[in-house]
Amino acid sequence: MSDSFPRAERLLSFLAVGLLALTPARAPAQPTGPIRFDASHLPPRSFPEATPKRPIPQWLRANLRIGHLPPGLGRMPEEFAKAGYNVIVLNALRNWEIVGPSTQLYDSQEVRRADKYLRDFVALAHGAGAKAILYIGPVQVPYFNPEFVKAHPNWLRINPNGKPDAKPNFANIRSGYVDWLLQQLAYVVREYKVDGFWFDGFAPGHLHTYDDATREAFRKFSGGMDIPGTLEKRGPMRFDIVRDPVARRYVAWHEQYFVDLADRMRGAIRAENPDAVIVANHSGNRTWYFPDAYMGEYPLRYSAAIDVSSVELYWDVPGDALYHPFVYAFMQAVTHDRGATVWIQPSEHGISGVSSPVEIQLRGLEGPPWGVYPEFVESTGREEYLKLHQTNVLAREKWLIDSEPVPYVGILVSEQTRALYGKAALPLYVSHILGAFRSLLEVHWPVRLLSEIDLEDADLQGVRVLVLPNAACLSNRSVEVIRRFVRAGGGLVASHESSLFSEDYQRRKDFALGDLFRARHVGLIPVTQRTEGLQLSLEPGSPIVDDPFIRSRQSTSWRNPSGAPPDRGPLAVIAAASEVEALDGGKVEATFLSSDPKRAGKAFPAVVTSNYGKGRVVYLAAGIDKAMFFYPDGAFRQMLSNACRWVAHDVPPPLEVQGPLILLTTFRRQPKENRAIVHLLNPGSSWGLHSIYQKLAPLPEELRKEFGYPDNPELRGTWPIREEVIPLHDIRVTCRLPDAKKATLQPGNQSLPLRKMKDGVEVIVPKVEMHSMVVFE
Repeated sequence: MSDSFPRAERLLSFLAVGLLALTPARAPAQPTGPIRFDASHLPPRSFPEATPKRPIPQWLRANLRIGHLPPGLGRMPEEFAKAGYNVIVLNALRNWEIVGPSTQLYDSQEVRRADKYLRDFVALAHGAGAKAILYIGPVQVPYFNPEFVKAHPNWLRINPNGKPDAKPNFANIRSGYVDWLLQQLAYVVREYKVDGFWFDGFAPGHLHTYDDATREAFRKFSGGMDIPGTLEKRGPMRFDIVRDPVARRYVAWHEQYFVDLADRMRGAIRAENPDAVIVANHSGNRTWYFPDAYMGEYPLRYSAAIDVSSVELYWDVPGDALYHPFVYAFMQAVTHDRGATVWIQPSEHGISGVSSPVEIQLRGLEGPPWGVYPEFVESTGREEYLKLHQTNVLAREKWLIDSEPVPYVGILVSEQTRALYGKAALPLYVSHILGAFRSLLEVHWPVRLLSEIDLEDADLQGVRVLVLPNAACLSNRSVEVIRRFVRAGGGLVASHESSLFSEDYQRRKDFALGDLFRARHVGLIPVTQRTEGLQLSLEPGSPIVDDPFIRSRQSTSWRNPSGAPPDRGPLAVIAAASEVEALDGGKVEATFLSSDPKRAGKAFPAVVTSNYGKGRVVYLAAGIDKAMFFYPDGAFRQMLSNACRWVAHDVPPPLEVQGPLILLTTFRRQPKENRAIVHLLNPGSSWGLHSIYQKLAPLPEELRKEFGYPDNPELRGTWPIREEVIPLHDIRVTCRLPDAKKATLQPGNQSLPLRKMKDGVEVIVPKVEMHSMVVFE
């Protein structure tokens, strides 16, 4: 009896998928290519111009077997070299900085040892046909070298109290230290023939300085303003960018200098070796995960000033079925496929425990479908793991090199909304993104994340549908790009308070995109607990909400205790909503009732559809994307996918998969080979793609004060590991790209028979163990 409901639920889900699959495909109303629109004469930027592009060395796209080692030569790097890793990263702290221009500061015997250490490592790596990368702290030389501090006391970062740290830590990047740093990096590349550097600790939050020269430079830049004070917080300095416009201006000034310095360092090493690269910590996972770090660790432009961005995902977030693919998609977004890597620790829980073979293999296979390649970090005596990982990469490398994502749906991840409106806290903003992202992953369509950089550059990466999950803060330039995209035929799905605020968190009188939404903002209807949920009513005949699967989710069982249940009932939406009035041209497809006594009995628009130019728009006043994260219901997933399909003018995705919700699908192509690759990853979590989200608190103090969230102690979920993979069967993969003549299942080169469809071809994958690729050629 206890299992009957889940079985019935699964049956309805598969029945709905089957009904959709049997529906005859309608002829596309529009061309299936990218949406092209005029990008001239746009409003001013709110983000700085992009750093001029430098050529990316080709070896970065081909050398995907990466080993990352702690300090020390001998057995460990030798094992990586013998196993065939083609990039080896070695810790060179207290080695790289004591040779060359500063040799006279150090003991001569130690300098000779460091010189030998660097030469022996490069000889080992190059002798094995691998690239040699040095792991360094470019601004942490004072921390490891008291001799350096004694010689250059004026090169230290200064605190707001006018003094350096009691134990010198970070250098002052606005002092003479920068000239030394550029010379030192160039010397090491020239003298030791290294292929690049892995930067750790080079984060703007650590590098604020209140020395006299820097304060005067900011006064000159800002017209007489001083560097603002910081909020009380352990760790990196934090500024009140939400309330203080001077703080916002200062942080933008500081971060731009930081980005420019990264590019100067890259230029210095490229002058010695055009193929030398910078790999750097770029922990997008922390930016979106820690509620008390709403300023983020790195500005969006940073990834273009280095060559490879790296995340320490499994150190910070060892197990989360939804958040891991989100971080990979985020890194794909900010790097534009220039290059990204992820540390793969063999530890179970961050940096402790011993992982199972299944867990370590899955960690190594989760990133490549998004263009994020593992840096395998192994400890002595466990070479079976590094060899197992190497085998998995080698078997797939042919279909990973020079690949790029296939476009269809783009979800905006708004840095301005995250930092100012949402303060990085889960309830206000991040939950909307994760709910929308989860929904479209589970539909198994091509989906990618976009940033405001993409909007302001008028480069929507070829997507046909743009999704704005509560993108509250949007600049006038971003708004105009969205407007032109939709007018030219693009589709838009937006929720809640999208475009209600400017990029600097100034509330507008109404939605800036109200002419597209065909809705006027009246007020906010907060929902902070389950008992305050909204009751959603669906309009018959709506292409968005009148759907067999959605109707099956309506609550009717207790609506008529003395007789048969009614044909229709409400859906519970446990998420905040905007109170809006529909305008002329806006069709209300669903309404909701609020539990607020002041609003009793009044039905508010929940879903509004409209046309704008050649495009279509769905505005979701009720936060069904957020509800899909906190209180998920398959009906919300179906609404979001129906909305995307409708605004796409029923032009279906170029590649599509029908399979279990747990299946992670990613869609890439290799243009030179005229090849499309569908990645099928079976992560083996019985939670599906629900996010555990370990770090819900502590919440920022200002969030507790303004919105009344309780002052809870820090909440942490479990840290799960995976010990088995349950095979998935009969996965249906549809390809609507032209010229698909054959399909194979890789690795293994198993031929898959093509079945002709009205608008393409399809194949059936009989079985997926852990990871497979369907390759169309």
